[in-house]
Amino acid sequence: MRKKDVVTVLFTVSFLLTGCWNAQELTDLSLISAVGIDKTDQGEFNVSFQIINAGEVATGQEGGQRNAVTTIVYSSPGQTVFEAIRRTTKKVPRKIYFPHTSLIVISEQFAKEEGIDKLIDWFERDHEFRTNIQVVIARNITAEEILMIQSPVERIAAKKITNEIETSERVWGENIVTEIDDVIQALVSKGKEITMSGVTLVGDIKLGGTMDNLQESYPPASLELNGLALFKDGRLIRWLEGREARGTSWVLDRIQSTIVNLDCNGKTDAIAIEVIRSQTNVQANIVEGKPEFKVIIDEEGNIAEADCSIDISSFEVINQLEQQLSARIKDEALSVIQVAQQEKADILGFGNVVERQFPHDWDKYENEWSKIFSTVEVDVEVNAFIRRSGMRINSFRN
Repeated sequence: MRKKDVVTVLFTVSFLLTGCWNAQELTDLSLISAVGIDKTDQGEFNVSFQIINAGEVATGQEGGQRNAVTTIVYSSPGQTVFEAIRRTTKKVPRKIYFPHTSLIVISEQFAKEEGIDKLIDWFERDHEFRTNIQVVIARNITAEEILMIQSPVERIAAKKITNEIETSERVWGENIVTEIDDVIQALVSKGKEITMSGVTLVGDIKLGGTMDNLQESYPPASLELNGLALFKDGRLIRWLEGREARGTSWVLDRIQSTIVNLDCNGKTDAIAIEVIRSQTNVQANIVEGKPEFKVIIDEEGNIAEADCSIDISSFEVINQLEQQLSARIKDEALSVIQVAQQEKADILGFGNVVERQFPHDWDKYENEWSKIFSTVEVDVEVNAFIRRSGMRINSFRN
């Protein structure tokens, strides 16, 4: 090929190469890590934004001296979520940028009085939002106040909350990761209601938003997970605590690992069982025109701690512990089933099971499912097995 032809080809190809036509400079953007939704006294949306202080996060060294807070919060009211967002531009000097958002915080008051269906539409419709963003409820505090708290370990408070929920679901089981997509599916389905983890503030809220919260070995304020919010028709109606919250995870097959304490020789909670595997199967059946359900929970665990004198090498002792463990898990599962039926809120997805297994019958139940669900028979069967006793069999005290 002649030199002239090579030049011509290269010149032509250069026109086909695309550049970063939609590139945006970091210095021109306000990166939003979390969005908070509250209700004003006038009945409007109050939308808050947790903006990342990018310079402080990028230049600060882990464990080193911090010269400024890592996040800043701005808020504005509006008749719609989008109006409130646009109003915030009067306060924020840079363009609000949502692709890095990882958390939506909804106040308990808003979730009870207005319902979440009023605000989810914009989050699903806007092209900058992902539908896998986590959603939580601010309990006994406003969403704006949650976003204001500075995190001493995880630099961005939104990341701290999302990590806590993911870790708690994985190793404890009383909290559940709920994303925008989960909320939308629950709102459009008559066979399942939604649950969300609650977040509250422990400590001094005034100091929680200052540098003092970053520089103390015992922070004056911290954000903690607190309960599981139960929704019906898009509105928060009550909270699930303790065994009811973990019972929800048992039935929904969301338990990956947890700790169950058992009694021993008259001593309460003397043996700790680490659940290492769990699987739940919900089966539906139609008997005389009415649905019935059977929840089968299979789980395996290890003895993690034993504060009593028993012979763990004995097959009979292990069998007794397995029976006790099965009974404890069954009690937790039945407790949430009872609450859900009392509230006529199928947070356990039994309606979806009927729809999947008996689609023709579901057409008859769909419009009255909340009423039907409250009276259905539910049998819970737990098969618990203890596999190992750790690095030793019996305690050194024996």
